[in-house]
Amino acid sequence: MAVRLAESDDPHPHHLDLVFLADRDRPETAVRDCVTGIGDGDRDPVRRGIEVWAATTGVSLIELVAHNGRFAGHLDPRDPDGMPGWHAIHGGVVGWGTGARYHAVQDWLVRNPLPPALAPALGGDLGRDQLVGIKVLFGGGDGEQTAEVRVNGAPHAAASAALAGLDWPRVTGGRAWARTFILLVRREGTGRGAPLRAARRA
Repeated sequence: MAVRLAESDDPHPHHLDLVFLADRDRPETAVRDCVTGIGDGDRDPVRRGIEVWAATTGVSLIELVAHNGRFAGHLDPRDPDGMPGWHAIHGGVVGWGTGARYHAVQDWLVRNPLPPALAPALGGDLGRDQLVGIKVLFGGGDGEQTAEVRVNGAPHAAASAALAGLDWPRVTGGRAWARTFILLVRREGTGRGAPLRAARRA
């Protein structure tokens, strides 16, 4: 396995594009994601961003290899909380913010499964039939909001609009954000291809 830093066009000084490879010698096993560092008092924002990536994306990818439910949860294609037609691994949910309701968006995300809510907007063609990474970041406060869905590192406009239309808390008197990551391991009915076999051997 490997995690590599990729080139990025994002001008933010603390933005990182990260590529996980289940097999470092095989580019078809790559899962791309990104994270932007989070300011948190005296803490290094890049380090904090990587910690958030590890707790959401990283645990999903480790679970792909471990495949024992220890690091992240598995969702069957027919699970009502899952992504219809896909076996998925759902990573951790991380929240942060300021004020008395800094945890409001994170709490909402824990109670409201996103895969079935975003599935219609994501559509059937996600570019590949296995190892599709979906990053979700949303929140804000005081009249401003962010709702971003990325598929394999690229912004997905329709899914982002669907996320913005959900009834998650709009915080005032502070800010609240949440982030999670969903790894679509393989489409239902698709055989266990070479990338998955490589991941299991790692």
